[in-house]
Order: sequence, then structure tokens, then C-alpha cells
Amino acid sequence: MPEEIFFLSVEDVIQIQANTIEHEGGMPGLRDPGLLESAVTMPQQQFDGVYLHPGLIDMATAYMFHIAMNHPFCDGNKRAAVLSALVFLDVNGAQNLPDQAELEAITMQLAAGELSKEELNHWLHENVIL
Repeated sequence: MPEEIFFLSVEDVIQIQANTIEHEGGMPGLRDPGLLESAVTMPQQQFDGVYLHPGLIDMATAYMFHIAMNHPFCDGNKRAAVLSALVFLDVNGAQNLPDQAELEAITMQLAAGELSKEELNHWLHENVIL
């Protein structure tokens, strides 16, 4: 894990979602600021100085899972979830990110409730090179 971890802010995720709506269409807007804040701060949670999501991929999983499941935006929650995880991995030095088609399929499974957080985490560990 890098010495310094660059976490996304609520504002970063709002901008990610706004960009996807602008480029791909959909309804703009934040439905529930509290749910967004909860999802965005999840990867940063610690107990006794130890991260609850101990590695970068675990943290990316938390971004993706909690943004997708909390549905904080009026539209574009899945897109915001995936892109937030990918941006987080990229700014923290990931060398290889998952194939777009595979990522889309796994995101649809997640949104349909067919994939647990643990299964998503396993899949990301198999498909991301740090």
C-alpha cells in the first residue's frame, strides 16, 4: 500500500456523477447527501488506527459497493460507483484496471443484488494489478 492514500471527497464523486450525466445522459442531481457521504467515507473508516478496508482494492470495493447500493443520486448511481472506484485506483497507482465489458457485467450483477460485497472484492482482486 502506498505511504499516502488519496481518498475521494464527496465533491469528487458529485463531479464524477455530473460528468457521466453530461456525457451519457440521465437525470442530474443528488437525491440524498447523507447516503453519499456515508458511501464516500466508508473506505476511510478505521478502528484503533487500522483501516477496516485494509488495502487499496478493498477500499475501491467499498466505494463501488456503497455508492451503488446507497443510490445517493437521482440517476447514474452505477456509473458513479464504477468510475469512483476506478478513479480511486488510478490516483493511487493501479497498473491495470478491469476490462470495461467485464466491469459493466459485474456492475449489473451488483445492482441486481446478485453479487455480495465480498464477491465484488474477490473479483476486483482478481482483475486489478496494483
